[in-house]
Amino acid sequence: EYNAVKAEVKEEKANWFTLLKNAPSTFWKVGLVQFFSWAALLYMWNYTTGAVAEVTWHSTDPTSAAFQEAGNWVGIMFAVQALGSVLWAVILPRFSNPKVGYAVSLLIGGLGFATIPFFGSLDIFGTSAQWLLCIPFLMIGAAWAAMLAMPFTFVTNALEGYGHMGAYLGLFNGTICVPQIVAALLGGVILSLVGSAQSSMMVVAGVSLCIAAICVFGIKLKKA
Repeated sequence: EYNAVKAEVKEEKANWFTLLKNAPSTFWKVGLVQFFSWAALLYMWNYTTGAVAEVTWHSTDPTSAAFQEAGNWVGIMFAVQALGSVLWAVILPRFSNPKVGYAVSLLIGGLGFATIPFFGSLDIFGTSAQWLLCIPFLMIGAAWAAMLAMPFTFVTNALEGYGHMGAYLGLFNGTICVPQIVAALLGGVILSLVGSAQSSMMVVAGVSLCIAAICVFGIKLKKA
């Protein structure tokens, strides 16, 4: 009591079915946000090169030099995305309401995805479209920063007093891999539904992130 040490929570043995059954609602609500967020990221990793090759280099042939050049440029754009996440990470803590910050970040990222086909085909004042792609990828970086910081913060706070913290966080990691598995299984079907255009999959990823942003407002934060 003198050192203000909180009493340890007694942890009874429990299997993961029991843990999931007794998980706080925040665990599941953040998990729903994670589902649409990580599905979008999988489509980015799978289809960005084809999308950029299609709209900026005007090639759909993976064996062509233009397609390979597009792939090299996408690698640079992923570095731009990382830079965007670093810059946004400075802004993110300034939101007084963390849910708003989380939702706004995902929305910005969703708009970034959806505008890749637009910016990738523009030529403004002699500026090559490939450089204009920096804009949407900086925006995607905002979503990436929030996805790395916010979900585990919300869940960790919600799990205070539940016990089995390590087990719960391990289970929560499933909200990263399971959405990608589902998205991968459905990717081919969705691609055919959007006319087999990989650039359209960027719009699909954008819509997915916007849905994730809406789901954020269903999360109830634990009061301090």
